[in-house]
Amino acid sequence: MSNKIFAALMGMENYHGAQALHVGDTLYLVKDPDNRLDHQAIKVVIPPIGEVGYIVNHAAMVPHGCWTGEGFYDAFYQQTCAKVRFMMKDMVIIELIEIMHVPVSQMDSIITEWQFREKA
Repeated sequence: MSNKIFAALMGMENYHGAQALHVGDTLYLVKDPDNRLDHQAIKVVIPPIGEVGYIVNHAAMVPHGCWTGEGFYDAFYQQTCAKVRFMMKDMVIIELIEIMHVPVSQMDSIITEWQFREKA
């Protein structure tokens, strides 16, 4: 990827908090089209921990130099990878490292399970 794409995470306090992340960690970005608040939501997942937050998708909340989730939502199929690049007190900045289907063993079943739980 010639151009770097950065995004910010939000909502970590609703899950495991920023303490679950470290600079250099590989994260999985998974589309969440059934999200009731945002149909272009992208959840951030760390197997085996699970969901750790969402990509910021509101233009007024996105830090300078970062993309909204909407900005790259259609650039990948269902999931892709990112790396934690910067951590601040309540903000985590990630860099997309590839935009393609990520063959993670059992990821499809994990996604299906989350979608089932969220609809319940």
